Amino acid sequence: TQQEQLQHWQRNRRMLAYSTVGTPDYIAPEVLLKKGYGMECDWWSLGAIMYEMLVGYPPFYSDEPMSTCRKIVNWRTHLKFPEEAKLSPEAKDLISKLLCNVEQRLGTKGAHEIKIHPWFKGIEWDKLYQMKAAFIPEVNDELDTQNFEKFEEADNQIPSATKSGPWRKMLPSKDINFVGYTYKNYEIVNDNQLPGIAELKKKSS
Repeated sequence: TQQEQLQHWQRNRRMLAYSTVGTPDYIAPEVLLKKGYGMECDWWSLGAIMYEMLVGYPPFYSDEPMSTCRKIVNWRTHLKFPEEAKLSPEAKDLISKLLCNVEQRLGTKGAHEIKIHPWFKGIEWDKLYQMKAAFIPEVNDELDTQNFEKFEEADNQIPSATKSGPWRKMLPSKDINFVGYTYKNYEIVNDNQLPGIAELKKKSS
């Protein structure tokens, strides 16, 4: 069920973030296949994030990052909308037009293609900055994390470099905020480190 899938994803996502390749849930297939890409890949990511916000978990989630990559490359087979999520036809249509081939992807001719989609009907884009936010979080100080989900971290999940060491004393206070942040730079991961990517490229060609 959708609820079981959500709970399973929540239990595993932090562990996946510390894995070799991180979590590729939002990466476009053309990026994984290294076919050359432009800003269109960002619209794919928008579709994946929109799906997650409305359904509760990413569209191609799997326990293993490489399995997620396979699902993304074979998105035609794996992109599904759970009935219990009760997405509107407009939401499904927008997501489907973002999670698709580059040639058909909404936004390739500019952001206006996305802005005029029926799902955004009623949005006054030129007044967006003047509108009051639907939710304004209460923050007590720069280290206040009350608005973030709490995780029980197992010691073996956290890289040893983030636990302690003299380097912490050398970091400016503003940089301390990013210690433990799980961003992964996929550009530095080559095919030798990810043999599965070569497999995906071969199957998709």
